[in-house]
Amino acid sequence: MHRMRVSVAHSGPDHAAARVAAAQYGLVTRAQLLDLGLKRGAVARRLQAGRLHRVHEGVYAVGHQAPRREARWLAAVLACGEGAALSHRSAATLWAIREGEGPRPDVSIPARSGRRQPAIAVHRVGLEPRDVTRHRAIPVTSVARTLVDLAHEVEHAQLVRALREAQFRKLFDLAATREALARRPSRSLRLLLDDLVVTQTRIEDRLLEICDRRGIPRPATQRPIAGRRVDFVWEEARLVVETDGWEAHGTRDAFQVDRAATNALQLAGYTVLRFTHADLVRRPARVAREIRAALVRAGAP
Repeated sequence: MHRMRVSVAHSGPDHAAARVAAAQYGLVTRAQLLDLGLKRGAVARRLQAGRLHRVHEGVYAVGHQAPRREARWLAAVLACGEGAALSHRSAATLWAIREGEGPRPDVSIPARSGRRQPAIAVHRVGLEPRDVTRHRAIPVTSVARTLVDLAHEVEHAQLVRALREAQFRKLFDLAATREALARRPSRSLRLLLDDLVVTQTRIEDRLLEICDRRGIPRPATQRPIAGRRVDFVWEEARLVVETDGWEAHGTRDAFQVDRAATNALQLAGYTVLRFTHADLVRRPARVAREIRAALVRAGAP
């Protein structure tokens, strides 16, 4: 899975090794060097001369100390052998759904396989092909499997934030996460998924929290109305709430589209309230008061 073969017919083994390393964040394995025709003694001489730098047993940086974080991760995966994948906290950091990992990179390997590596946090687990993919040229557990693994490692609040970040980055797959969860159960993640409301941005999550805390009935989310998909709707009250984040609404075109959509909703008989990130974070009482006033005016309970 991790071995890359390069022809040396038209170049020496050092040039071929450099070509392999160029596709692997500057890294090459002993097995790859042997495939290129280098003998064990030749590898040892290159290490002594500083042309190779040992990162892990059997994994070397070519001509440098592999300072990049991606190189550190890939080196750990390569060191663990066939079928290994970055996982747990390290995988979550690579996917950018959570920042922070332990002092050693996390790598999962199939049960009863792989080598012991003291500088790597090795997890011997039952990985299936659907659990592993490649991201930024690094074998890594899928986002679904990463969330399941995190559920066994981090506190509940951290798991919630990782799941929300996966949603925000459009990496979250509910069906795949449930399937991975069935193979490695976690009560905390199962309860989260059972109570999951799909939202498109983090500020939408914030509005749902305001509703829960202020005793406002939860709205339906992401419903098609008047030719567009709205963030929130209380259908009986014909009330629509849109949450405006700069990421999706901070351009001239988006400004024009938002106004046209609001006009269409009002002409269809809906009251439309729009709130910004600052409203939801700094003025939650006012947000709740205005939503409640609109519901009362419409005769909603």
